[in-house]
Amino acid sequence: MKNGHVRRGCMVDDPFTGQRVVAFDLETTGLNVRKDRIVQYALIGSDSDGSTITVESLVNPQRSIPSESSAVHGITDSDVRSASTFEEHVDQLSEILDGAIVIGHNIERYDWRLLTAEYTRVGRLPPKPTTMIDTLRLAKRLKIPGRHDLGTLCRAADITLNNAHNAAADAGATLMLLWRWMSRYPREFRRSAEELQAWISSGNTNQDTLGPSLDDLESIPGSGGRLRKDGDSVVLAFGKHKARDLLVVANEEPGYIRWLCSPAGPLNQEAIDAVMELI
Repeated sequence: MKNGHVRRGCMVDDPFTGQRVVAFDLETTGLNVRKDRIVQYALIGSDSDGSTITVESLVNPQRSIPSESSAVHGITDSDVRSASTFEEHVDQLSEILDGAIVIGHNIERYDWRLLTAEYTRVGRLPPKPTTMIDTLRLAKRLKIPGRHDLGTLCRAADITLNNAHNAAADAGATLMLLWRWMSRYPREFRRSAEELQAWISSGNTNQDTLGPSLDDLESIPGSGGRLRKDGDSVVLAFGKHKARDLLVVANEEPGYIRWLCSPAGPLNQEAIDAVMELI
């Protein structure tokens, strides 16, 4: 990344050629994806014609930012007091994210769920990317040793991450990390973007390094083990969306969720109620 711009090198078997590719990151008032609010977002990448995309903005969350959150990202109430509210950013976000390949670190379980909640609050449908690449899950799929937080992964890949927990810095570093892995592990990227996302989601993981497997997660009552609790998230444990976050699937393919909760679906009423409460 140089002067806020991310440059993509010419690579063999680049699955993203000719497509809009953006790294996306948020800074927020806290970690609750349903209740907390966005205070900063950034989109760093390139459009389908190769032109640079660099968007960064503060957002007025219309609530006080807790001191413990400000201690992480450095954004205070005074910084956002005159900023626009989220509703005023929706059109720009949708224009860039709709139809894009979106890349983020822990994006499936955090950033995208929080973004979706913000869209719901203002009565708008969230954007629909063509593909979402979560570099946290990709690190697990590639079996990168050690911790998988963004800072540790960047150091291991010889990427300098200055001003961590600034949305633009984190988004740019995430994109650079992906390009670095594409150079180091070219065989794994000889797939289309859609195939890459499916490969990341379906991979077996090493439990000692990466945490519990699907079978270790608590089953949602009435789901017959098809839905599993992973912290505050619900993960699908069967079918074509196996190992994916339920809310992400609901955003990408609402028809699948309608089937899941229909009389023809595999869930009992208790599990259906849990799904409806979540979404």
